[in-house]
Amino acid sequence: MTPSTPELPATDLAVTLDWRGRTAVLAVAGEIDLVSAPEFGEVVDVVLAREPERLVVDLREVTFFCSAGLQVLAAAHRRLPEHALRVVSDSAVTSGPLRTTGLDTWIGVHPTVGEALE
Repeated sequence: MTPSTPELPATDLAVTLDWRGRTAVLAVAGEIDLVSAPEFGEVVDVVLAREPERLVVDLREVTFFCSAGLQVLAAAHRRLPEHALRVVSDSAVTSGPLRTTGLDTWIGVHPTVGEALE
């Protein structure tokens, strides 16, 4: 599958990137598993190379989320200033692993993109 945003690498995930000023909003759909997590990481790396002030990762359309996906988010968190990474999740599929691992104490988890942008 190719991304809807031309500057992102092609992945098996559906990804779109929307810039809101200096904030990158990356929407991801599909399964983030051991096969697709490296592609997810590559997409995040491309976005971070553009040096956003904040990165909002919208995972509401993700149907499976494994520890490899958590590692991508943890790596992004380490590369950004404190509180600059925010995740949008409205399901246990994605917010559950963040809570279980304690990553939600480092990465803000919000139910909507609007709240993540505030």
